[in-house]
Amino acid sequence: MKTTLRIVTLSLALGLAGALATAWGAESVMDLISQGESAMAKVKTAKATLEGITQKNVALQSEGTQIQAENTKLQADIAAFKQLSANLNQKIADYNTKCKSPKTDEIFKECKAENAKLKQDSESLQTQPAALNAREKAFIAKATAYNQQVKALPNDLKTAESDYRIALSYQYAWLDKARDQVAQPAFKPYAKKYNCPNVMKPAKTQDEADTMSDQIIACLKRVVNSN
Repeated sequence: MKTTLRIVTLSLALGLAGALATAWGAESVMDLISQGESAMAKVKTAKATLEGITQKNVALQSEGTQIQAENTKLQADIAAFKQLSANLNQKIADYNTKCKSPKTDEIFKECKAENAKLKQDSESLQTQPAALNAREKAFIAKATAYNQQVKALPNDLKTAESDYRIALSYQYAWLDKARDQVAQPAFKPYAKKYNCPNVMKPAKTQDEADTMSDQIIACLKRVVNSN
């Protein structure tokens, strides 16, 4: 009879163990893990996108300041070229008046020297328009691209914020399911043994929610891998 009792006791123990496993269901836990990993991947991707756009906004502000300074310098250089051109034209007009019919050898020598200087100044100025035009063309292309980015930024930011909120809704819905799983009486021994976090303690910040999510996923994996 004692032998029989031992066999019956062993049989009952195995039966209870099977019932316990069925109560929380390894397969459902594996699905929960998969759902959690998917939810957290969405959160991390959406968060990275949102942070990237926020950083882009800061970078565009800095770039905008640089572009304004570049434009100021370009316009100053163009104005300086125009002034040099006007001065040269005035000197040429004065030269033509003075040297059209030089009356003395001294005036002729002065005019000859002035002619050489005016020719040198003219040749120097002739190289500037091409360089200024190239700078202006490059600046316009740069400013246009910048303005397009600035124009698109509000919509990009709005989309990123919406995607992040949606990802958070998935995460919190999953956290509710995970809390229900971990808090099940049949699962509590496993939660304790495999160091699951205290799911009854609410997360006060998003960082805490992310940490809890990662900890629950890791805990559930340890439980499943132990069976």
